[in-house]
Amino acid sequence: MSDQHQSIGQVLDVLKGEFADISISKIRFLESQGLIDPQRNPSGYRKFTEADVQRLRWILEQQRDHFLPLKVIKERIEREEFPPSDGGHAAPTGGACSAARAGRKPNPLDPGAAPVSLTLDELASASGLSPAKLLELQQFGLIEPLDDGALAHYGREALDVATVAAGFLAHGVEPRHLRAYKSAAEREAGLMEQRIMPLVMQRTAEARRLSQDTLGEMTNLGTELRLALLRGALAHHTRTHQ
Repeated sequence: MSDQHQSIGQVLDVLKGEFADISISKIRFLESQGLIDPQRNPSGYRKFTEADVQRLRWILEQQRDHFLPLKVIKERIEREEFPPSDGGHAAPTGGACSAARAGRKPNPLDPGAAPVSLTLDELASASGLSPAKLLELQQFGLIEPLDDGALAHYGREALDVATVAAGFLAHGVEPRHLRAYKSAAEREAGLMEQRIMPLVMQRTAEARRLSQDTLGEMTNLGTELRLALLRGALAHHTRTHQ
């Protein structure tokens, strides 16, 4: 293996000091979701370039610091807000990242990735949750099946929720505890619907475009506001005490 490449274990050693929850299985999962694409040697082992490691670090930062779901992170990569890993470029940092976000924020409500239709067992395999935990999420209204047939199927939204819920579960947060997020999302959606209703009533293509832009902008603002409020609420835990 070339000195310019690192194994998955070496990448883990590089990043584990920055990201407490990093693991080989998580790196493999991010690869399965199309967020990273390391090369393989003839024996099938992954070969990570420095650009791959920089992209992985950026993805983990977006999850940790901005609470972004993988779908939104992938959209940002596809919009080239982060250079592709095979392009040999390092990640933009500091002002460059801020400029990219300020220049064009993605619409977080855009489905982006292709729709999916998963059985309960397939959803369990994709999210890392057991079928029993998924049914708990469904019981508390956090995910819903696409149909009411004997073999229910679940869509992209259910996969996104289940994947995030799996992360909460790793910290001992059970599905019942996540109902507060569901209630908050419904109240926020109601507020946004009130703001766009005059546009919806116009029933024109331009009005629809404006309503979609408004929803995207307000959703991004809501994400920033929640993060700011969380920082304030948890400041006594995060401040460095002199």
